[in-house]
Amino acid sequence: MSNQLGTIAILGSGETSPNLVAVHRKLLEKLPKPTKAYMLDSPFGFQENADQLVEKIQDFYDKSLNIKIELASYRNLEELDTKSFFKTISLLEKADFIFAGPGSPSYASKLWVNNEIKETLSNHINKGGNALFASAAATTLGENTLPVYEIYKVGIDPYWEEGLNLLSLYGLSCTVVPHFNNKEGGNHDTSFSYVGKNRVNKLMEIKFSNLLGIDEHTALIISGKENTFEVYGLGQVTVINKNETIEFKSGKTYDLITLQNHLSKNYEEKPSEKKQENTKDIFNDTLKKIANLEIQIEENERNSKIFNELITQLVDLRLKLRNEKNYEMSDIIRDILESSNIQIEDSTDKIEWKIKD
Repeated sequence: MSNQLGTIAILGSGETSPNLVAVHRKLLEKLPKPTKAYMLDSPFGFQENADQLVEKIQDFYDKSLNIKIELASYRNLEELDTKSFFKTISLLEKADFIFAGPGSPSYASKLWVNNEIKETLSNHINKGGNALFASAAATTLGENTLPVYEIYKVGIDPYWEEGLNLLSLYGLSCTVVPHFNNKEGGNHDTSFSYVGKNRVNKLMEIKFSNLLGIDEHTALIISGKENTFEVYGLGQVTVINKNETIEFKSGKTYDLITLQNHLSKNYEEKPSEKKQENTKDIFNDTLKKIANLEIQIEENERNSKIFNELITQLVDLRLKLRNEKNYEMSDIIRDILESSNIQIEDSTDKIEWKIKD
């Protein structure tokens, strides 16, 4: 991968809708082939239908984009610093493309912030990898995460969860608000991702943040390589800072510096403390090595299955040619197999094979 920042698509909603298939395709088309694509299931990991959601998304990528997206699973905090967790980290580290989507913003934030998930996602973008974050996952990308369910459904007083702040990689200081133009409330305000403008204003008084609002069935595509951003889909992107509100229309491509100018803010990063190696670090390093070994074993098993299927098909073809008395082509297949260290044993009605010692 290049040293340039990768491309990130932020979807307000509709991640598997037909009108946004082109956004997925845009992020996938320029990646290496075969593309190593992974889905991170954390945002909906608490849901009883989590397995069904994984299948639905995998089916979408298979049928709509002709690509197999593998699962990198991390569903609850109890998995943190386990072999399963480090296996997910290892899978994401080698990804060309990462997808995360629907669920609970605050749940995703709790699972991702202040551990190796945040660092891994940041490294992925820094190495030139592409990512698509939609709905709940999109909410985590800024300085803060909007806890939609807690405020809108439970009635907790407005507050911010900590965000991943991945957009700071692109020079953007903001909080992402998907479902920005939602109108499902009818007689009450459900804009600003169902929370409503009044409660968002309270949040801004508690702790100000520039807002990056993305309408439903709309995508903001930020290209680190081109230093541009594009709005695609049915709605628009809205930026709110201390001085003004700016709207960016769908179907247009803009210079990234335009967005940076509207979403700038001076802030100080806390200096990172150098970690001292301790027993936990050594234990975690051991788990990482075990997780990587497990990934290699699984890949070898998949390759072995493909190999067996290929040899079986060639052997079946040789048997068919022999039955048709096409001995010349049959012998060619035998020679190919034997040159690959495959020994075949012919009988009247079947052909058996094995790898030579």
